[in-house]
Amino acid sequence: MLNVIAKLGKIQKMIAKSLKVVCPKLNLNRMVYGNFKLARSILIFDTTAGTSGTCSCDCKGCYAKKSQNRFPMTRLFRAVNTYLVKNNIELLEYLLIEQIKKSTKITAVRLHSSGDFYSQEYINMWDRIIKQFPEIKFYTYTKVDRFDFTGIESNSNFNLIPSIVECDGKRVLNFGDEEHIERLLSNGFFLCPATIEGVDEKGMCGNECKFCQTHKTVCFNIH
Repeated sequence: MLNVIAKLGKIQKMIAKSLKVVCPKLNLNRMVYGNFKLARSILIFDTTAGTSGTCSCDCKGCYAKKSQNRFPMTRLFRAVNTYLVKNNIELLEYLLIEQIKKSTKITAVRLHSSGDFYSQEYINMWDRIIKQFPEIKFYTYTKVDRFDFTGIESNSNFNLIPSIVECDGKRVLNFGDEEHIERLLSNGFFLCPATIEGVDEKGMCGNECKFCQTHKTVCFNIH
């Protein structure tokens, strides 16, 4: 454990210095609870958004970029995770497993409210973790299609939702404005209730609605 603390501490100090932010107290937990929409039984693993992080593209209006640009500690936290994904995946795997073991009230883990799948090695890491915790649901959204997801998708407790979908014979994003959502709905998609204007979305995800944990045909209003 002392070796783990020393390694992670050194990485955090190095990245904090490069980002020119104050280095906070070391946090071994590499997942966090989400925003007010998500139940407190869901943990989220994030990496840096955009091509400077683990994403395959830089999306216009990316909400994940907005939060890391606004909050230096969020930027640092994701940057440390990104470094581990790219440079020390063994340490990352150990830290994630230990956190899940200690989080006895967790029912689900969401991968990437920021970031995306970066490499086959990274996908295989999650495959190993998911197999260790069959009682926990793991789910994610992705724009990536260049890796082999056969192994990880064979897990009954894992759901991968493509962000680029087929609609009226075209490949389109699964989120958009009202007109775009109407087309998706007419093609059998389910609209995330937490993105409907006027709905009280507090704690909805993982409580009232668990669609993302088991289905692939979900769409979202721009929010």
